[in-house]
Amino acid sequence: MTEVENQFEKINSVKVIIENKEGKILLIQESADDAWMPLHWGLPGGRPQVKESLYNTLKRKVQEEVGIEIEPLGFYKIEEVLHDDKTVMMYIAIARMIFGQEVKGKINAYKWVGIEDVENMYTSEFTAFYAKKLILDYLSGNREFLPFDIVETQQYYDLDQDPEFQKWLESGKKKS
Repeated sequence: MTEVENQFEKINSVKVIIENKEGKILLIQESADDAWMPLHWGLPGGRPQVKESLYNTLKRKVQEEVGIEIEPLGFYKIEEVLHDDKTVMMYIAIARMIFGQEVKGKINAYKWVGIEDVENMYTSEFTAFYAKKLILDYLSGNREFLPFDIVETQQYYDLDQDPEFQKWLESGKKKS
């Protein structure tokens, strides 16, 4: 494989399924000026910032977009989206809404949907091609997930002063 074949953009993103007491899922609508899918419906979430774990991204994005606190439970699915010169790793999580909060935030609109609502929506109404099937799977009872502790965040940027880390780092450098 040549160097050029390895050159493509890799993107991580986190989306979250939030269920209310009635068993409905929160969908948010993108704004009319959204660059990807204006006025389409999807799950809250987004991309991590530099040095931000997927878990912290999830909490931050839900707070920013929806204005609520959540209790993340785990990873539900991982969607690998190969598109043009990009690979998007979409981590779909499940979270419990901390009740007694009002949905607000930077969103255009929101709605709570059940299985019939989603069945009556067109695939073309969603921000992601796979979203309708994914949400229907969840609402149909497929709710197994992996806990967040399966991902151990290695914060190498915090290890700069650790002698053992420095020794390991040096061991990987080419000897001339």
